[in-house]
Amino acid sequence: MPMISFSGETSRGAFWDLILKGEKTQTCRIPRKRPLEEKTIAMLYWKVRVRKDKKPIHFIGKALITKIERKKYREFAFDDEFAWRDGFKDNQELQDWFGNPSVYGEKEYDVIHFKLL
Repeated sequence: MPMISFSGETSRGAFWDLILKGEKTQTCRIPRKRPLEEKTIAMLYWKVRVRKDKKPIHFIGKALITKIERKKYREFAFDDEFAWRDGFKDNQELQDWFGNPSVYGEKEYDVIHFKLL
């Protein structure tokens, strides 16, 4: 089973909490050497490289990968709805995280949509 580790926090809260609430339903990742596949189960973890006793949660849960899209950053950098699904308040907060779209707009990401089981 593939693993996805999260470590971010936004003005809406920690990613692990947003995932458990069902508010964060996707993540953007640099394409992997061995890509994830749709309809597989992934294990979601919080700060996998930090000792368990140093964090509030370790294992977030299992999730079904429902869809994977390859997108350039410029395609989603100004989309508030996309930003919300990814755990951000709006596209400005997303841009603060990923960087200036005029500089990094051509960078490709795999947008991984998931449903917590």
